[in-house]
Amino acid sequence: MKSISKRAGSVAAAVAVVACGAAITAPAGRAEKPAGEPAGCVPVSGAVCGSVRVPLVRDRPGLGDTTVAYALIRHRDASRPVRGTVALNPGGPGDSAIASAPQYARMFAGLLRDHDLLLVDPRGVNRSDPVQCGALASLPATRDGFVRAVGECGRTLGTRARGYTSAEIADDIDAVRAKLGIERLDLLGESYGTYLMTVYAQRHPGHVRSIVLSSAYPLAFDMWARPNARAARRTLRLVCERSAGACDGDEVLRDVARLARRLRARPIAYTLGGEQRRLDDTALASIVYGMAGSAPAGIGGVPAMVRSALHADDAPLIEAARQVAPLSGSSLRRDEQQLFNPEQAAAVMCNDYPTAGWNRSAPVATRLRQFSAGLAALPEQAYWPFGKRAWTGVSYSWGDACVRWPDRHGPVQPTSGPLPDVPVLVVSGDLDANTPTEQGRQAARRFRRAAVVEVPNVGHVAEHEPSGCAAAIETGFIRRLRVGDTSCLAGIPPAPVEPLPR
Repeated sequence: MKSISKRAGSVAAAVAVVACGAAITAPAGRAEKPAGEPAGCVPVSGAVCGSVRVPLVRDRPGLGDTTVAYALIRHRDASRPVRGTVALNPGGPGDSAIASAPQYARMFAGLLRDHDLLLVDPRGVNRSDPVQCGALASLPATRDGFVRAVGECGRTLGTRARGYTSAEIADDIDAVRAKLGIERLDLLGESYGTYLMTVYAQRHPGHVRSIVLSSAYPLAFDMWARPNARAARRTLRLVCERSAGACDGDEVLRDVARLARRLRARPIAYTLGGEQRRLDDTALASIVYGMAGSAPAGIGGVPAMVRSALHADDAPLIEAARQVAPLSGSSLRRDEQQLFNPEQAAAVMCNDYPTAGWNRSAPVATRLRQFSAGLAALPEQAYWPFGKRAWTGVSYSWGDACVRWPDRHGPVQPTSGPLPDVPVLVVSGDLDANTPTEQGRQAARRFRRAAVVEVPNVGHVAEHEPSGCAAAIETGFIRRLRVGDTSCLAGIPPAPVEPLPR
């Protein structure tokens, strides 16, 4: 959910922190190649691409249509029939699934021997009619500027904004499934993709064979981000506990608290691309949050970075801020337009996500008062060592992000209701502060047959860790519908910790 830089592989990157058509008759699980659709549409052998044209809002046909694009990567053993089709979503919201095709083909190369991979670009993203609202084309540098830009985006989109919901996206995936003649899908969602695939399972239970939720969070998650603050503390403690004495977790947390107080009172000025920025306590929380999300890369540098700043050496901290480019109130950053669309992300989260203490149907001025009252009532200690105002401003999807969204009577995503009785695997990294294991377990409890695997020494979206262990566990689960051997988890090394300055 929430973290745009979830696949960072270096220290620098780490801190950056359908209307349903008639189904084509086909054998169970078999996806027939659509006539006239191009091969070689993504740089992966065996891929074919196509699209479906669907209503923007299914119950309001007067709002027009939109195009939803997909890529189907064929299984490699053409001498045998396909065993199944795995539908993947990389998260965001706002991320492109098709742009991740080469990465998924490598990660699940073993599964591709006899399974197809289906990648559907969510409406409004990349090949699926990218949505634009202008206000978020250049991301603001402050939290208040970001919140105002989200509100302006909603005003620009008007009633068309109601087309960008997880329910509509889930129905788009099912329209593609029906077009290709696939009877049932194995769903694999990462981060926000876990939210989306849960919505798909709610709406189309008869077309689900199994579900893998990687870095999961429940539909009714805490917009005040208290589980995430607890996870951030746990992350720093675990990193130090596994560091062979290089640091003490509680001492590091006390250092973070001291530095947060200092930066709250005296922010550091720095420049980024010629623009003046402020490194305050929210920016510090954003840096730690981003490093935890992409652990192990980067997280081991936090203790030394914080200690150096307390000893009047701000250079490592400023460099981390330049890599993250945090709002002094949000970790959202602009990736390539092809890969991430912040306008679509804003619309989905403001339509779907719970609110932080404010009433959707109230005027904006009332919402602002409700949010302020809710924040004031929260105990500061729940957000130690960062501070509650700083921590709730870290992620683009928490807190007051949508408080200025203009639609007072828009769609609301149901957070309860029946789900299919199918095998479910939830995978969480134990260093992840973005979608921590605590939230993964909450998501798992919605399913009768769910297993949770916690991956050690890894942050957000664990199957991207380099050993391939987590991806192999997921592959085995999709094949056999049960959790197999997990002994490879013991071989994932702890995050290296930089020596503390003397």
